[in-house]
Amino acid sequence: MSTAERAPTRPSHQPAPHLRRRQARADATRTALLDAALTEFAANGFEGTSTRAIAERAGTHQPQINYHFDSKDALWRAAVDHLFDRLDEAMRSHQTTDGPEGPGPDDVTPVTRESFAAMIRAFVRAVAELPELNRIMVLEATMDSSRLAWIVDHHTTARYRLLTTQWSELRAAGAVRDIDPAVAYYSLIGAASLAYVNAPEARLLGQDTSEASFIESHADALLSMFLGEEDAA
Repeated sequence: MSTAERAPTRPSHQPAPHLRRRQARADATRTALLDAALTEFAANGFEGTSTRAIAERAGTHQPQINYHFDSKDALWRAAVDHLFDRLDEAMRSHQTTDGPEGPGPDDVTPVTRESFAAMIRAFVRAVAELPELNRIMVLEATMDSSRLAWIVDHHTTARYRLLTTQWSELRAAGAVRDIDPAVAYYSLIGAASLAYVNAPEARLLGQDTSEASFIESHADALLSMFLGEEDAA
């Protein structure tokens, strides 16, 4: 066969179609396991969750967990990383869609009253979609453990420093309520999340906290409480 007659070769950096399909299936299985793990860990805690229950919820087999993750602890950490990634993605989506873009966890852009208000509204919308976040935090943050230390090191510290630093700047400018930054942090996180963490109780009280009207009214109330009577977003 001459050079001209040879079949074209696939570039070395492009995997064969069957390898791409295999990788896509593996990625889908991994994501399903992470989502299932979040649900189980949020409902039952680390100790009360079995890898078998996670595999069943994900619609796969337990050996798949061993294939994708080294251990139950590694799965938990990957699931928490996945959860905070979803939080950041949800906040970016809500901020860019509906108003001025507020700060992200690594943002150094000077804060304004408007950007901080947009961040609060985006955070309320995001945690309404991700009740697992604060359920896991409530379960893990009430006692010292290696898992709590890992969350603080990898996820909480940067967010705490960002919010308290920006709150201090706005407080000094008279743009927000005169509240200590640490108190503001815990008050805001708690006030923003409790309605969605306690959604089953709210339903028994006749409230559907997943309704858009409830979420927006909730965000309006927080803006009034923390920023003052002016509509900042």
